[in-house]
Amino acid sequence: MKIGLKNIVLKYYLENNVILRFNSELIKIEDKYGDIKFLFSLLDGRFDENEACQEFLKVYPHYLNEFNEYMKSLKEMGVIDYIYKNPFDEYKSIRWSRNFDFYEALSTFNHNKYEYQNKIFNARICLLGCGGLGSHILYELTAVGFLNITIVDFDKIELSNLNRQILYKESDIGKSKVKTACENIKKFSPISNILPIECKIHSKDDILKIIKDHDLVICVADKPREKIIDWLNRACIEANTPYINGGLNLARCSFYSVIPNKTGCAECWKNSVLDTIQDDILNIDINDSVDYTKPAPALSALVAIAAGIMVSEAIKIVTNICPPSLSNKLKVFDFLSCEIKTMEHWKIDKECSVCGNKNG
Repeated sequence: MKIGLKNIVLKYYLENNVILRFNSELIKIEDKYGDIKFLFSLLDGRFDENEACQEFLKVYPHYLNEFNEYMKSLKEMGVIDYIYKNPFDEYKSIRWSRNFDFYEALSTFNHNKYEYQNKIFNARICLLGCGGLGSHILYELTAVGFLNITIVDFDKIELSNLNRQILYKESDIGKSKVKTACENIKKFSPISNILPIECKIHSKDDILKIIKDHDLVICVADKPREKIIDWLNRACIEANTPYINGGLNLARCSFYSVIPNKTGCAECWKNSVLDTIQDDILNIDINDSVDYTKPAPALSALVAIAAGIMVSEAIKIVTNICPPSLSNKLKVFDFLSCEIKTMEHWKIDKECSVCGNKNG
């Protein structure tokens, strides 16, 4: 397979040095004899590695070891890769061309940038909640190229929603959120397959029926406040489906992810909580069916940040381009300080009543 310098890498020749600009960093390579500069002239996609080696040795016949060392270093730096054939049609190639460049920047040697996008195209995502966070997340998912999305909500659009729920207009007031979101997102991404389900979730089994055959669940539903977390966790563990959960609380937004058989679940987290008062309150809410119906403070800017972080986690889980960032931990973004902090850590609890048997 042909090999070459990644398209996003810029090279400069300054005196006896070759300078590479990659991922906002400058890499300086000493080049006393011009062999590095000559090597880069061969890494333009015309040759495979063996052919490039033969061409290199024609000019530098005693530099076989150097050639091998140079290539090894360039692979480790992530600045070269095979020249992969684009498998997509013209529409997808143009619309998501910047995605390809992004994956190329992050990927290590011998990882096809188009395969990452293909995983996104083919993934089936279930989004629970289509309000402030949900509408932002749906928009971001389709922008990235997730084409198969089930959206679930029971609510109607109200005027007070429009400070943060970006998929709706004043003319949509009184309409179904999921149906309207589906209509509006199809205008933004005509080839997407959006399945709207207008229903209220009452149990774990409700979630289990909805998430069947999905690859990832993103939950931003907030009613019933505490029960929904337990139902979500149990359903996803039973279905062996990864999930991301998130929400807002005043000037903070929080998020975490769970990957069955690989990470601890929400029950493992609960078992590790040291703050017994908080744990007791949580249990009272569940046992007494406490639900919070008072309006919650929400700001579009904070919602957008939370949505971006959760969609970033979705990309990591679906593509495996890098490890998930929110597993086994609760992270919080603070509006006041603009800092993201890890507030809680946990691990798989082998005695967990929900995932213990699943994890062996």
